[in-house]
Order: sequence, then structure tokens, then C-alpha cells
Amino acid sequence: MDKEPEVMDMNGASPLQKGLAVFLMIMSLLYTVSPIDLAPDAIPVVGWLDDVGFLVTATMNAVQQFTKDQNSAMVKILKYAKWFMVIAVVIAALLLGGLIAAIVALIMK
Repeated sequence: MDKEPEVMDMNGASPLQKGLAVFLMIMSLLYTVSPIDLAPDAIPVVGWLDDVGFLVTATMNAVQQFTKDQNSAMVKILKYAKWFMVIAVVIAALLLGGLIAAIVALIMK
């Protein structure tokens, strides 16, 4: 008896992964419109970078999870691009936090 070759799943990610992607997209949209931020929106450009970073990362994640062919090159590229964005946003937030702390320390002297 010959086994039939395995058929590649062309329906995309699991329902749990898709649901999580939708949840993260909604949360990033709420974060974008929320007045509470890692970097206050009152600071020009820098204040918007965290909003854009979270929104772009959530969008890349949603596209990755809803792509039907999970073995496509686009999905593999999005996986790495998404994590690059996460790391970049965290590093930028840490650097900005350090900069703000240094400025506050100088002002308080």
C-alpha cells in the first residue's frame, strides 16, 4: 500500500492564530488613538514612532496569519520583518526613555 503524499494546508494559519492577529490589530488601533503612550504624542515625530511601530507590526502579523499559503516566501519574510519591527520599537522606546530620564535629571539639578 502506497501512502498518498501529504497535502499542504492552503487555508492559512489556525483559527487561534487568526483570532490572536485580529486581537493584536484591535489593541494596536486602540493604542494608537489612546492618549497614554510609551512616548507622548506631544513630542513631534518621536511621539508617533511607537504608534506607527505597533500598528505596522500588528498589520504585518495579520497579513502573515491570513495568507492562505503559509509556506510562501512572503510569509517567511513577514515573520522576520515583524520581529525586526518589535525589536526596533523596543530599542527605540528604551533609548527614548533613557533620553527623557537624562533630560529630567539635568533639569532637576
